[in-house]
Amino acid sequence: MNIVNNALKMVTPDQLDRRTVLKGITLGAGAVVLQPFLQRLAAEPAGQAPPKRFIFFMQGNGLWPHHVQPRNLQAPPRGTNRLIDRNLADLELPEQIAPLTPFKNRMAIIQKLSHKISGPGDHGKHYGALGCFNWRRGAASQTIDHALGAAQPSIIPVVGLGINPGAVFINSLSASAARRPTPIVCQPDLAFQMLFGSAAEGSAGRAFQARNRLLDWARSDIRRVRSELPAMDREQLDIYLDTFEQMRARQDRINENRERIRANLPSLDRFDSRRLTQRFEAQCAIAASAITSGLTNVVTIDASGYYTWTDLGITLDDHSIGHMAGRPEREPHALPIRRFHAERVADLARRLDAVREGNGTMLDNTLIIWMSDSGEEHHGFCSEWPLVLIGGLAGRLRTAGRFLQYPNYETAGNRTIANFYLSLLHAVGDRRERFGERDPNMNEAEQNGPLAEIMA
Repeated sequence: MNIVNNALKMVTPDQLDRRTVLKGITLGAGAVVLQPFLQRLAAEPAGQAPPKRFIFFMQGNGLWPHHVQPRNLQAPPRGTNRLIDRNLADLELPEQIAPLTPFKNRMAIIQKLSHKISGPGDHGKHYGALGCFNWRRGAASQTIDHALGAAQPSIIPVVGLGINPGAVFINSLSASAARRPTPIVCQPDLAFQMLFGSAAEGSAGRAFQARNRLLDWARSDIRRVRSELPAMDREQLDIYLDTFEQMRARQDRINENRERIRANLPSLDRFDSRRLTQRFEAQCAIAASAITSGLTNVVTIDASGYYTWTDLGITLDDHSIGHMAGRPEREPHALPIRRFHAERVADLARRLDAVREGNGTMLDNTLIIWMSDSGEEHHGFCSEWPLVLIGGLAGRLRTAGRFLQYPNYETAGNRTIANFYLSLLHAVGDRRERFGERDPNMNEAEQNGPLAEIMA
């Protein structure tokens, strides 16, 4: 918890006078207002349906199609292009994703959706993966996780978690709007303190309360200054005051949910580990707890990047493995890593399935979307972008126990990742017919609207 302890040293009230606090907080307020703060999440009335929830599990280096292709599914004859729709119960999951077998009747595998608009080549599509525009444009527009967060308001619109051991925050693939990236928190101990500090004991709790006191001081000082200003200047100062009101309101909303948060606190034993596997496990525990405690309805886990998985007995880094396409020695290196990712997805599903909700479990109202940030390969050209889905959205989508394979890119019937994102939006009541930019090489009509095959 070194980061938390250092933060406490920086913000302890008896070490700062109020004027210094006001100056420091005011200078930082401009960055804060770039992130949307939603209004209070009203208490659910009796009988009201629970919200629909989403976890985007974004993996780097490609989610290779053969790693998610059922073992006993016979390939269609060469040259045929038709939709394949099979029951997963009749199929055997490949070894690479075998840890998901307990959830076969609640999962879907979707193959050959295209995503060419995100851009060809390179090592990842970054914001383009979730945003449906060319990745070279950076955070050019709102990404799908934020579109879903806006449709299902919560205390925090989107929680972003990463595993990069060399960073505290990264801006990588999630954006609330054009040029408004959402920071991905890469250190589990810091993510814990930020999300669960209101209910935590020790340094995490003290840091949370210290932040509240700083916000209170800043608000009172701004109000005092406002009363002494001419009317024309008050309007400008009100912008700053509104920022602090929103920040403090968000802290209050977290405080009001303290008991529910406390009941869903993840274990801390792996949060300060330097081991990559344990950092990954800790971030998945935080993701599940953020959902179950009601802090958010959308979590984006950025597992992209190139690492050496020595904890799994792998001595080559992801980048080297990615460049081994076509070589027989590639699979022995890739298999343990893919299975480890599958185990993390299965762990998320188990955690959510353990929480009773209505007549079922929280997994029944949550969809875990496992996909890569670079399509079908290390240097993905995105003519296909495999998806693995687990959970449900209260029956809004027909994804339970299905294998779907669409026709090839540039043939009749091929659909896009944008169509899939529109399916998610329609499932939460956002009935828009377009998301992101159009692929100029495809029929425009086939890029509009959701995937009819999975809509209830």
